[in-house]
Amino acid sequence: MNMRFQQTLTVSWNLDLRFTEDVFAPENDTLADVLPAEAPGQAARVLVYIDRGVVQADPHLLTRIHTWFALREQLHLATLPEVLDGGEEIKNDTDIINRVSGTIAENHLCRHSYVIIIGGGAVLDAIGCAASLAHRGIRQVRLPTTVLAQNDAGLGVKNSLNRHGNKNFLGTFTPAWAIINDCRFLRALDDRTWRAGIAEAFKVALIKDEQFLSWLIAHSHAFAARDMAAMNELIQRCAILHLNHIVSSGDAFEMGSSRPLDFGHWSAHRLEILSRHSLNHGEAVAIGIALDCCYAAHIGRLPVALVPLILDALQQCGFVLWHEALDIHDAQGSNSVLAGIEQFREHLGGTLTLAMPNGTGQQLDIHDFDEAIFTHALNDLRTHHQAAQDKPTKKHITL
Repeated sequence: MNMRFQQTLTVSWNLDLRFTEDVFAPENDTLADVLPAEAPGQAARVLVYIDRGVVQADPHLLTRIHTWFALREQLHLATLPEVLDGGEEIKNDTDIINRVSGTIAENHLCRHSYVIIIGGGAVLDAIGCAASLAHRGIRQVRLPTTVLAQNDAGLGVKNSLNRHGNKNFLGTFTPAWAIINDCRFLRALDDRTWRAGIAEAFKVALIKDEQFLSWLIAHSHAFAARDMAAMNELIQRCAILHLNHIVSSGDAFEMGSSRPLDFGHWSAHRLEILSRHSLNHGEAVAIGIALDCCYAAHIGRLPVALVPLILDALQQCGFVLWHEALDIHDAQGSNSVLAGIEQFREHLGGTLTLAMPNGTGQQLDIHDFDEAIFTHALNDLRTHHQAAQDKPTKKHITL
């Protein structure tokens, strides 16, 4: 006799995003507010991991963290904060799982303890992945320290490590307990890191918010000039668009094959690998967005006249929209970046699904990718890049 019992399981998550300045100022309780103890009279136990680059930029950070915790009896540091090398290399070493889970085991943290992660997107990804595996998930609180992490990488429900020549091949879907964006961290960023996250704002604006896109283009000179007020607005608008998508898409854990927030990313992930990570993620995304905008114009998804304005604005922000990796070909003569198409399909599963604009501020997936059109788009991008080398950068660009 054949029998079947089927039910639906629904799990509710709370996404808590907060904005502040100087989270470790003695009087600032933003972080304390998201670290409740499990029972009255108990102290919440905490581990802290910090990106080494953040400590180098703020040599007093460790002292400030110790002082902040010492003022709060309801919180207990289980051991000294651990400083780790950041950047993509931390995601390339799966031993980080043993390292973090070992510390959790040695200090007897339970699932109701907290792992605070302070750093850029790679550190958030790697430590978050390890924390999500220990005890099947310890509460993680993210303190993103870069523009890219504050407006994109730190907001998602994913953690990941690189493996087998693929970005984010290993990982989990584990929403953070809380995300706290502290603009103090941004002041210490070098120009390259400051710029990197701007590309993600253009990405989400192109497919989600036409007015935001217009605002980004009009303020591209302000971002290049490190205008903090403009950057804070960019981060807040971009972060809220990301969170709204995660909550309202109906597919937060990506059970389907559509990932609108990965517009421009199929080539960006491949370019990071081909460039041996000489391109950081934001730089690769800027190129990927530019390339897909050119492709979108060829298939009638973006007005042809709009594409140069977008590319000019990205360049005004300081991005270089070309890399020699775009000229690499395999033994069969195919452009090597195209391998990113199949890697992207495998990563998503099922039918090839690429996010594309459908006009400005809207998105509609495509399921077929024409290599001949890609070649035209690539040539368009090459031509625009070469022309940009021969003319002054525009200071104000409007739609």
